[in-house]
Amino acid sequence: MRTGPFSSSKVIDRLNSSFVPVYVVNEDYRDNGPAPKEERAEMTRVYREALASGFSAGTVHVYLLAPDGKTIAGMHVAEAAQTPKLVELLDKWITLLNVKPGKPLVAPVPQSVAPKCDPGSMTLHLVARPLSGGGSWGGVSEDWIIYTPDEIKGWLPTTKGRTGQTWRPDAALVTRTFLHIYPVTENNDVLKNSVQQQELTATLLSVSNGIARARLDGRLRMSHWF
Repeated sequence: MRTGPFSSSKVIDRLNSSFVPVYVVNEDYRDNGPAPKEERAEMTRVYREALASGFSAGTVHVYLLAPDGKTIAGMHVAEAAQTPKLVELLDKWITLLNVKPGKPLVAPVPQSVAPKCDPGSMTLHLVARPLSGGGSWGGVSEDWIIYTPDEIKGWLPTTKGRTGQTWRPDAALVTRTFLHIYPVTENNDVLKNSVQQQELTATLLSVSNGIARARLDGRLRMSHWF
């Protein structure tokens, strides 16, 4: 959803001006998840009301609630992930409820932000493009990978850098990055990924005013189940 409808200005504008958008993580509400008892009960209520009203219902769904909290619509994420269908659903209830657009109750903020790290660490913002076929979703995936000051050394050449120089970064550090390079799917547990083949070569392109610029060229073959 985040890489599809939630990246569409049409959906963003409608949600921010006419709704109070809320999303929950299913894992927080299962077994020993951290969700409070009251929130678990509320989630169950919404689900059961949707079932009783004959709406589409499930754990991977979009639900709409009226101002009094009553569940008034449900749509499976497979449909809601299609921007035109979600826009149609939102517009329908904006009209039926005669909603007057207003300012967001909570200021919008980025959903993918850099994690906290120790001073001197390197925070790598990884963005992976989608692949055609294979059951993956559209849009780009984002992730953040942190390397400690000592680990950063494994990315650098062992001798003084010169233009045109090539080297191989530490293989274990490269694997940590490669584990995150996969298209958008529901499985985002990198521990389930298995690197089968990898190679990465760094080339120093330029050194100017104490700043070095390098290019990374590599190949990856990885098993990612979804």
